[in-house]
Amino acid sequence: MRQFVPVVLGIYWITAGATTWAAKNCGDDVEGQDVPCACGDILVSGLVAADDPVFVAPCDGDGLIVRATSATSGVTIDLAGRTLRGGDRGAGLWIVDGGPGGARLVSSGGRAAIEGFRDGIVSRGSRSIALVENVDVRRPGRDGLRLKGDGYRVLSVAVEDAGRDGISLDGRDFACQGSRASRSGRFGFQVNGRAGSVGLPGAIVTAEDSGSDGFHVMGSGHRLNLCQARRNRRHGVSVRGAGLNLTGCEAEANGSDGITGEGGDIVLVLNRADGNARNGIGISGVRLVDGGGNSGEGNRGERQQRAAIQCEIGGKPCET
Repeated sequence: MRQFVPVVLGIYWITAGATTWAAKNCGDDVEGQDVPCACGDILVSGLVAADDPVFVAPCDGDGLIVRATSATSGVTIDLAGRTLRGGDRGAGLWIVDGGPGGARLVSSGGRAAIEGFRDGIVSRGSRSIALVENVDVRRPGRDGLRLKGDGYRVLSVAVEDAGRDGISLDGRDFACQGSRASRSGRFGFQVNGRAGSVGLPGAIVTAEDSGSDGFHVMGSGHRLNLCQARRNRRHGVSVRGAGLNLTGCEAEANGSDGITGEGGDIVLVLNRADGNARNGIGISGVRLVDGGGNSGEGNRGERQQRAAIQCEIGGKPCET
């Protein structure tokens, strides 16, 4: 039997199919009760997805709003291979408070999907998100993931056809590995904040066919490792900041430069840019370090008066 619990956020009316629901608290432990979740409900505890109404019919607004203010530890939301569908409005998962340390969003038993919302997954704050893993986000009208916090991880996430940014990361000490953004309207990956780590051996990150840059990186102390940027309309990789490290990235067939940017204390090692419309690798600034192994070939210099730069760091040809 469905149990209705008072909600402190006010009343939300969400239409799912032909049924109208008053938003309520839901989850596997709502004051000791298992309360199934419907569209727009407030998730206040952990959840293992089953036959909850939220997974049955498309949501007209938000999918679930996570507000686990009374949790003693970060809650786990296991989508269990289910698909959460939206109607071009709201967020699939809006994580306001995931408990101490943040929520863990995972999917056991196969990949889960969030599709058709304005935003796929949105979080902000130190208690919002700890982990997003094994999730596909499809056709968000704006952003696939828009996360801001400290120390969170994004693992094995794929975003397709985002209206704006595929994966937007902000905060401190976050990590993103083994993830892909395809056909984003603006940036495949937007990286801001401090000390983020994007990509690892065996867990590369890929941005392809974006409307602007594949990887758009700003801030300080970020590490971009083993990234692949292909066929993005503007730059494959664009960086601007301080204390950045680019290692083992490949930029190919992008509509402007392969790897470009400016800043201070930027280290580049084993990066490659081939067949881009304008320049290959061109980084300017102060205290730049060419760690060797950077190269560019077949970049064409289109729409510029000078010959294409194949590989140049701080105004000097790259060291072989």
